[in-house]
Amino acid sequence: MIPREAVDLSGLTGRFVIRAVAFAVLLTVLSGCIPEAGTTAGTSLAAILKKTGDALREGTNQDFDPPDYTGPPLAELPIYRVGDSYTYSSGRTETIESIDGEQVFWRNDLKAAFERYRNFVLPTVRTRTERGEIVRSFGVAPDVLWPLIPGTRRQIAEEVRIQVQGEKNDQLFRRDWVCTVEGQEKVSVQFGEFDAVKISCDRYARARWREKRTWFYVPGIGHFVRRVESFQDRPSRTVELVSIQQGLEGMSRNAKRAMYDLEQQTLERMPSGKSAKWRSTDGAMAVTMTVTRTMRTEAGQFCRIFQQEITAKEGNRLVPGLACRTWNGRWVRL
Repeated sequence: MIPREAVDLSGLTGRFVIRAVAFAVLLTVLSGCIPEAGTTAGTSLAAILKKTGDALREGTNQDFDPPDYTGPPLAELPIYRVGDSYTYSSGRTETIESIDGEQVFWRNDLKAAFERYRNFVLPTVRTRTERGEIVRSFGVAPDVLWPLIPGTRRQIAEEVRIQVQGEKNDQLFRRDWVCTVEGQEKVSVQFGEFDAVKISCDRYARARWREKRTWFYVPGIGHFVRRVESFQDRPSRTVELVSIQQGLEGMSRNAKRAMYDLEQQTLERMPSGKSAKWRSTDGAMAVTMTVTRTMRTEAGQFCRIFQQEITAKEGNRLVPGLACRTWNGRWVRL
């Protein structure tokens, strides 16, 4: 039996103690012996339990039990399309240049190229700029957390390698994340109110909390509409999705022209709350466009917030947008 003096149970209670002790017993059985009091193995067991107890008191140890949820998933992995552009309240616009399986290749309006998984919860895999390159790898599958089931919690080990132009040696460091599917929550952004799935990831270093990232993902849009970043030692920041410009790759010239005309005429003539519709001649695609809000800037320029409901063979999607009227009467998406 495990000697009492070899086990430090301080800070451990309930089923965690049972699991820890059972695991320790299994290890010793597999090694062919049960340690006696005062042996190296016994001391190691006590050290392991004490370390776990300290981690519990620090609040960094997480419960990874299966979630107590029997309903359907709240969302599947997002499906992105080449040519789609996403504009945020920070002023940045990111456009999809290509897609290769789970990997999506982007370029922003600052000409920086970067690579992400469809699972946006994982940090950017690779970023290239004139100053160098940042490469990340993870100890989990690219679809970790998905499909989204409330209560799902996973630990993610992130290894970061920084290659600075002109320097011989790379910088290498590690981050540890604990990510949780929190559940559904109402979220209001400038183009509407939605039932979003809340996902949060906490970053720890040396057993202490350092950062939290929270996404509000809307399945119908196929992207997050808000991201909140909170830090230990600096102010938090929030970024919201302002507009999506859908890619028109694969559409005929006539279909593209019809889509453009629908957008221009709806923004110019349709009152807020009213909808206009268009359907392709082959019936493969249909669009319903609704203006939800009309504003006027201090300079006298009219801007309108709208939503497009797109039905196509590859699936339905909701595309929100913000457009403003230029001096020549045309409406331009921001």
